[in-house]
Amino acid sequence: MLEKRIHLRNPTAVFYSPAILKGYRLDFNLYVPSWRGATATIVKDLGSTVWGALWIIHNSHMHRLDDTILSSKDVWFETENWVSDESLFPHKNGAPGQILHAIQNSQIALVDNAPKGTQLKLLLLLEGKQKLYFKPKRYSLDEVIRGNIYAGFDRHNSEVFAYYLAMVLNFKWIAPSVIRKIPIDKDIVPKATLGLKKTMVKNGNGEVCIFGKCFYCKRNETVCPDKNGEIEGAAILYLDKQFKVHKSPWRRSYTAKKMEWERDNDFCKKVSGSLSMRRILNLIDVAIFDFLIQNGDRHRYEVYKDQILLLDNGKGLGNPTVDELDILAPLYQCCILSSSTWKNLEMVSGGSLSETIKLLSEYQGHKLASEEHFKAVDRRLMKIYATVQYCIGKHGSSKVFKNL
Repeated sequence: MLEKRIHLRNPTAVFYSPAILKGYRLDFNLYVPSWRGATATIVKDLGSTVWGALWIIHNSHMHRLDDTILSSKDVWFETENWVSDESLFPHKNGAPGQILHAIQNSQIALVDNAPKGTQLKLLLLLEGKQKLYFKPKRYSLDEVIRGNIYAGFDRHNSEVFAYYLAMVLNFKWIAPSVIRKIPIDKDIVPKATLGLKKTMVKNGNGEVCIFGKCFYCKRNETVCPDKNGEIEGAAILYLDKQFKVHKSPWRRSYTAKKMEWERDNDFCKKVSGSLSMRRILNLIDVAIFDFLIQNGDRHRYEVYKDQILLLDNGKGLGNPTVDELDILAPLYQCCILSSSTWKNLEMVSGGSLSETIKLLSEYQGHKLASEEHFKAVDRRLMKIYATVQYCIGKHGSSKVFKNL
């Protein structure tokens, strides 16, 4: 950091010497949406070292260090008391990265089965009383899910990939999510509730595995620790808020029966009679988001402060060779799009969308998808461009792009 920059907040700071810090590594996990980049920090890593500069400051200015670096306690306080019409959580000045760091590293006090859902999920209570959902890893990153668009277990990496995708596209109504590995003998079994322990079994190797409590949970479909005794999964910040839940007009039947939107290309006219322009544009944003990751399982949506939340993104990243175009039905049937969304989409052309997500996830130390999935996201973005150009050709730009 430049000397002038340091002296802005710490005017008594005096350079002392170069220094080395053992047991840490340099990381760039503090994503700042305002400039679409990551800021530097250090994270614990027993086998690493970080070189830096040692500065001496006066005791009277020690408190100024916290003006730029928030403690976990401060991060949680800001997050829990966040009230905004622009975003679900703090999103400026490195706050997203600080939240992810707190989710990934805060101590676990209690582990239970999540109270609702169709898939195995755990509920983690942290020592500061914050709650996380934990969706465990079911598949390797290279595994391809065959079948219909909603087939298979939830993909934990899809939840985290979706969070980065939303941040890059400036979609701010999504719960922070990050990959976390939890030692089962240290942080799950001894901290498990009685209810969770009842859903644990030992496999043939004597390892404790979990089948959980949910609509589709089965005793013979367990999640077991890896060779390091850890369970990997997506740690997702629990949203302790009241949401309004609505059925999606473009939901699937989950049977051979076709829904009205699948039979009627003028379906948007009917939707326009019951939903506001703002809500329809919001549904189109969600459709674009879902198409990029191929999440065809959004049969309902939750609303908070008149914004649709991007929750339950685990059905994405199933098959990189498939592009289910009907996920884009809200876009090509209504042929309207928020001007701001279009600008954000244009900014990530030429492969920069996948590259940005890839870089951000690598800064966190985790690979989120196979190379085939990254290529598929860029390919689908081109199909979104083509769909918008089709609408422009049919109706003209002035009728397609909307400013709200």
